[in-house]
Amino acid sequence: MTQQSKATDPRLALGLLLAVYSFNFIDRTVISILQEPIKADLGLSDTRLGLISGTAFALFYSVLGVPVARIAEWVDRPRIIAVALASWSAMTMLCGVATNFFQLFLFRVGVGIGEAGGTPPAHALIADLFPTERRATAISIYSLGVPLGILFGAVAGGALGEALGWRAALMLMGAPGLLLALLVLIVIRDPRSAAQAAAADRAAVPPLRAVLTHLLARRAFIHLTIGITAASTAGYGILAFTAPFFMRQFDMGLASAGYTTGLIWGVAAGVGTLLGGLLVDRAMRRDRRFGAWIPAAGLALAAPLSIAAYLQNMREAVIALLLVSGTAQFLYLGPTYALVQTLARPAMRATASALVLLVVNLIGLGVGPPLTGWLSDYFAATSGTGSADASAAGLRTALIGTATLFLWSAVHYGIAARHLPGDLHRSE
Repeated sequence: MTQQSKATDPRLALGLLLAVYSFNFIDRTVISILQEPIKADLGLSDTRLGLISGTAFALFYSVLGVPVARIAEWVDRPRIIAVALASWSAMTMLCGVATNFFQLFLFRVGVGIGEAGGTPPAHALIADLFPTERRATAISIYSLGVPLGILFGAVAGGALGEALGWRAALMLMGAPGLLLALLVLIVIRDPRSAAQAAAADRAAVPPLRAVLTHLLARRAFIHLTIGITAASTAGYGILAFTAPFFMRQFDMGLASAGYTTGLIWGVAAGVGTLLGGLLVDRAMRRDRRFGAWIPAAGLALAAPLSIAAYLQNMREAVIALLLVSGTAQFLYLGPTYALVQTLARPAMRATASALVLLVVNLIGLGVGPPLTGWLSDYFAATSGTGSADASAAGLRTALIGTATLFLWSAVHYGIAARHLPGDLHRSE
């Protein structure tokens, strides 16, 4: 009997992969929500907070994603995902025992190493489970793990942090991932047949150089990668400091700031991500350039709306504007990764996803939070006001500066649209 004959129902597999991706972002988000008590307890600057929430995670997450994806081209992909989930969940729990900056940094590196094995195999699995005309919607549903993880990580992390302290919050937030890893291992079956899995070896998988040659020959891929990287740099920088912004600007408590952050990015990213996939799948039936036009329009709208949000002095106005800008911003997420899977050939899909994630996370996650934190420290030091007011004013200015990157991203999506029809035709 082949593995294909007893393969998991695609909808069940997608649901479990969505849960895994949600835990991916729960573990990323909770550290950002808990930044203020961590800062006070360990005596950290905003720059160091940015290094912990961004660079420590992104460095190994980005680099190790490619070799893990290469292995996933010929090894059982659900098994890789399950091991990765168990690893990053355990490391999240260990973050709760850190007593100084360097220990916390190293444990966050461990989280990044674990999460390197999550998304590339999942993208390849979904691409095999769903046909091209449904792929943007399927990957958008998977990408709902971003808003769901942000929502749960922010709300639960803030509540647990305020009630039990940041250490207990990290331990409790990491533990459920161990159980989910076991469920993935038991339930999900790779859609590749047993014969294919047995026959697959390194010779059957295109060498990395061939994958790079194939992808870099498509200008749409290049500009999509630049566009998603710029958008992610802004997005990760803003996400990392949303809760601290509300706490400093409006004197909100940790639980309240966590709830507000989760509400904004959970709802906005959820609506934007799902809407982006649905719109692109429908619009590309008429003109394939809509695959990049729709993300470009959303990002171009997100920049001025985000800037306007941080200029407001009323909390309700900030929340309303960020909800709208966040929805527009996240139109890019599902369609971009779906297009990458379609531009790549089947035997190189996990690698193609990992290569994009390498750039997105090394620059976007690795640079976005520490850059925003450094800008916050810089503007606070030069504001000439009292320490509390300076900290709030510096962070406000830093977030405005970070939001301008959405415009740069929109330009590259616009350029990608010009090349998309021809590049997709050649790849298919």
